[in-house]
Amino acid sequence: MRMVYTGADEEEFIDARQRLLVELDAWSQMRQRVVDPVVAGAMLDFRFERDGLLGRWTRDILRNALLVWFPRKVVLLDPHSSAVLSTVEALMDFFDDADLLDERSEQPAVLRTYLTAIADRFDSAMNEPSNFGLAKFWAVAMAEHGIDPLNEVAAQAFIDRVRRGEVEVDQTLLHDLAYRHYQGDPDAEAAAPSPVFPLASAERLAAEAEVTAVVPQLRRFVEWVGEGRDLAEISAPAEFVTMAKRAGVVRVYRGRLVPVKKAARRLADPVELWRAAVGSILANPLAAEMVTELASEPATIPMLVEMLGGDGSTILRVVARLAEYGLVEIFPAGEEHEEDLLDFAGVDYLDDVPEEERQVVQLLPLGVQAAYELRVAEGEPVLTVADLAGETAEVLFARLAPLDAQVLDEGAATWLRARDPERAIAELSALARRTDDFEHRMLTFRLLARLGGDGVAAIAGLRDHSAAGPAALTWLFDAGLIDRSEVAGRDRTYSKVDLLAADIRTEGREKALADFASQPRPDQLLFLAGATICGHPSAREVLESVVVAHPDRAVSNAARKALDWLHDEPF
Repeated sequence: MRMVYTGADEEEFIDARQRLLVELDAWSQMRQRVVDPVVAGAMLDFRFERDGLLGRWTRDILRNALLVWFPRKVVLLDPHSSAVLSTVEALMDFFDDADLLDERSEQPAVLRTYLTAIADRFDSAMNEPSNFGLAKFWAVAMAEHGIDPLNEVAAQAFIDRVRRGEVEVDQTLLHDLAYRHYQGDPDAEAAAPSPVFPLASAERLAAEAEVTAVVPQLRRFVEWVGEGRDLAEISAPAEFVTMAKRAGVVRVYRGRLVPVKKAARRLADPVELWRAAVGSILANPLAAEMVTELASEPATIPMLVEMLGGDGSTILRVVARLAEYGLVEIFPAGEEHEEDLLDFAGVDYLDDVPEEERQVVQLLPLGVQAAYELRVAEGEPVLTVADLAGETAEVLFARLAPLDAQVLDEGAATWLRARDPERAIAELSALARRTDDFEHRMLTFRLLARLGGDGVAAIAGLRDHSAAGPAALTWLFDAGLIDRSEVAGRDRTYSKVDLLAADIRTEGREKALADFASQPRPDQLLFLAGATICGHPSAREVLESVVVAHPDRAVSNAARKALDWLHDEPF
């Protein structure tokens, strides 16, 4: 089962949480453990909000969850420690039994001991109103007066009565909680993950700086200045001259513009010269904010307008200036960007988006470097591809898979170099057995193959595994290492269910089924029949998606019948 959802969409996490809670329920019944699904779900919510590492648990993480986050946010009918902490302990034991604990987690025995030790502190924290968050304060106050907080009309009427003085609440406490809420409460608020910065090598940065507009311009300008020029001779735009002065390559002396003699080394070093110049454009708050936002992902012009304010023409002017410094590139939006253009432009038809705004902006290597240095200067946490070399394979895949293929390839190579082959094979094989993410499993095979014969042998060793086996067989066949006769129809169907389930979760039903629907109808019907007997845990999810979203009624009806046969109950 996938356990890393750093930066993932909330809907993707919600699906994963539901699957985990179903597995937890089955485990608890088998182990005869009492589990409150509300508490367990809240613990998973906490991990998603903090860093998305659902399987990483330490005493510090438990302390923050149970002594800060729960008192701030969670409203329980029975908040006593015996009811809550027993569920948390069961959750830790379930993760341990199911091999879902992150390798950086502390030992379950240590976590259990800690949970026992904080029982009294947990009760005190949960019952102290000053620990409440603002939303929890109102929810508790409404519940005490018989108001359902989920009833928006009744909830607003209650708040209005409080404001009119018809209902008494602790106004001093309310003021303090509101102040903390609006000032920011980092221990309880969702933490946005740092973008991964794929920093280029010094050689690459130097090559990129050489071909910017600004570096050659500065050199030509200093060469033209020579031993000095009267200010009246200067025809360059005032903005450019100001930038050159800020870059420390020229200065004004007795009414003349003269070169800075100590700048010879800077002029010879393209990166140093670029870095000295780029501060001028990044002094513009809009430009700096744009670079920071683009560090997370490329953006269309309408998206940048939505995020940064202003209008399309303003954004395009800033983009053009950033391009002069080699920070960004802009290219026409493709078909994959159309939905984004329509949503952020707030229109129904692509023709309603101005042609000049149908473009995508993304950072170039110098832009990534600038975004990284801005974040460091602001004291924000940063994460580079090299930093991920010390992380688990699942974190590596979750953070790098959405990025450029070259970045993933470089990150994978760095990760492999950071550990001996035996350890890498063990970790990758364990992830291949555990994960239900098709892309992550195939990435484990790719990395195992890089380790040569021992890695390929590890893939072959997974052939009989109930979950990883079909994908391993498919990989071995595609690599020409086994004959088609060794790949049974069940294995091919299992792998196809694996892939479809992954696509449905990440792309949505309609998009995920588009390729499937383009295949010959007999092949689709054969697959549906095989899906009912292949044993994949996501078979039901895939069949339901075909019923709901497949454009061919005959195939949709066949999927419905397959569901009836599979579960002996109507969909």
